[in-house]
Order: sequence, then C-alpha cells, then structure tokens
Amino acid sequence: MFRVSLFMFLLFSVFGVVSFYLAPYLMNRGFDAGQIGSIVATGALVSIVAQPLWGYISDRRKTVRRIMLLLIVCTLLSGAGLFAAEHLGLILAMYVLYMFFGSPMGPLSEAFCISYAQEHRREFGRMRVWGEIGVGVSALAVGYLIKAFGIGRLGILFLAIGVLAILAALQLRESKVTPKPVDLKALGRLFSRPRLLWLLFIVLIIGIPHRMNDSMLSLHLKELGSPESVIGIAWFAGTMSTVPAMMFGGRLLGKMNAIGVMTIAAVVYAVRWFIYGSTDSAAVLVAAQLLHGATFPLFFLAAIHHMTSIVPSELRATGQSVFAVTFAGIGGLVGNAAGGYAIQMLGAGTVYAIGGMLALAGAGALVGTYFFNRR
Repeated sequence: MFRVSLFMFLLFSVFGVVSFYLAPYLMNRGFDAGQIGSIVATGALVSIVAQPLWGYISDRRKTVRRIMLLLIVCTLLSGAGLFAAEHLGLILAMYVLYMFFGSPMGPLSEAFCISYAQEHRREFGRMRVWGEIGVGVSALAVGYLIKAFGIGRLGILFLAIGVLAILAALQLRESKVTPKPVDLKALGRLFSRPRLLWLLFIVLIIGIPHRMNDSMLSLHLKELGSPESVIGIAWFAGTMSTVPAMMFGGRLLGKMNAIGVMTIAAVVYAVRWFIYGSTDSAAVLVAAQLLHGATFPLFFLAAIHHMTSIVPSELRATGQSVFAVTFAGIGGLVGNAAGGYAIQMLGAGTVYAIGGMLALAGAGALVGTYFFNRR
C-alpha cells in the first residue's frame, strides 16, 4: 500500500504544478484570460478522446501499470515541450500532447487503486487521499519556490517531480485482472445503460463550475493582486481539507446511500460558489477553499461507489475514464472555454453565481433520482 500511496502522491503533485500554475505562468508570458481559457479548454477537448481511449486499451490489454508507465514518460516529454515553447500555436500543440498522454493518468491510477483495494481488502479512499495531499503540498511548495526564484522556473519543478513519479511507478506491481474478454460490443452494452447515462449527466452539471474554478481561481486571485504564494496557500488549504473525507468517506458510504452523499456535496458546492461570487477579498476566497473538503471528495467517492454497481469489473478502467471524461473533460471544456470569456465579460461574481445555480440543479436531479430509485 505504501508504494501505491507514494506513487499517487508524486503523480498528483505533477498535476498540481500544471493545473494551478499554468494559468499564471501563461499570464506572465503575456496571454490574457480568454486565450488561456481557450488553451485549457482545448486540452479538455483532447481528454474527452484520450481518457476513454487509453482506458479501453488498458482493459483490452489487461494491464494498467504498463500503460501508466508509457503515459507518464510521454507526459513528461510533452510537458517539457510545453514549458519550452514561446509562441501561442506551439504552446497549444504541446498542451494538446500533454493532455493526450497526461489526462488518462488520473482515471487509470484510480482504477489501479480500486483493483488494489479490492484485491488486498483496503479502502480506496485511504490510497486516493495521497493524491490530494500531493496536490496540496505541491501547490504550497511550488507557490513559495516561484516567489523565491520566479515563475519562469516552473518547467524545472515540473520535470523534477515528474522524474520522481516515474521512479515510483517502476516500483508498482500489476494488479489482478478479470479474465473476461473486453471488446467493442461490451463497450456498447455499457453505454446503453440508462442509469449510467443519467449519472454522467449529473456529474457534468456539477463538474462544469468545479473545473472552471480549478483554472480560473488562480487568475481571479492574481487579478485581485495576490502573489503566487497566496495561490499556493489557497490550493493547499483546499486539497488538505479533503483528507478527512478521503480517509473516512468509505465508512460514511457504509452508513448512507451514495446518492444522498452526492446530494449533500452538491448543496455544499452551491454554497461554495455563491460565497466565491459574493466577495472580492482574497482572504475570504482562501478561507472558502476549505469547503473543497466537503464537496469534491464526498461527491467523487460517492459517484465512484455508485458506478461500481453499474459498471462491470472487466470495464473498470473504461468506466473510470468515462467518469473523468464527463467531470474533467467535458466539464473542463465548457467550464474553461465559457468561464474564461464569461469572467472577462460578466465578471467573476456573476460567473460563480451561475456555477452555484448549476450545483443546485445537480442537487435537485439527485433528489429526484433518490425518490425514483425508491419506487
């Protein structure tokens, strides 16, 4: 379990570098919020194809470890190209490659953890939490390192953490896989399930404002005059607040219905976005990041728990990828593309208020689902 947890810590530390600091890095290079939103949204569009593609390849080849090793090496190479690029077109091309190889790593690593947890009778959340800790630690540490050495050094930090993640991946052992064959017919049967499609629709509604905030909060704080160290503190506070929910969420799901837990998370999401939209204080925004601990981890764990009752074990990596595509891919595409330009035209307050209304709509859909399932 230590090896898996260490790998998750380092892998998600790599994600934290790009997710939270690419936007201010590009802003420092002279790009505006609309251009940055378009770049990030293009990457989200690529992930819509890349995540289920590599998930299906993993299920078909009956290996997650070897696919992850291939992808993380390619992610590191494309990331190096991203930070070396100077012109918009080349930056966009490198980011597309980065997302093609990097975006499937999250769902594949989570599928690996789920298989490991079931094989060794461990709790999934107790391994996945180290990914959140990795994101938080990297967000805080990189923020202070940027303050000391300049944001131009971001690429070096990315490569250093990435090399450590590769070394950790080499220590992993392949998890056991089901002997059931996987083909396109099995994939077709998966997507013909109304329960899955409805769940993914709700995930999308909740995911749009979440993914918008992932990239736009850093820009919003910069526009309020906050240094990169404050951005790091904000994301450190947010990600570390997820630790209790990730550690003990499995016990909560043993006592409560997964749909009920998702509903609670959706309501807190709404409260969170309404707070963000009502303040121009960086201190309040940083404090409100603590609500991340009662939103994403609860929603994520409950949705994954619910999906395991819908998706067959032989398609676990594909199912995990489909969840990620919906929440991060399509949600990120809409949230980043629309969010970037909407903030420019309408202001952050209005855009976050719209996010709050989307979260409330998702909560309403979940309540309806709960009563429908009780019939």
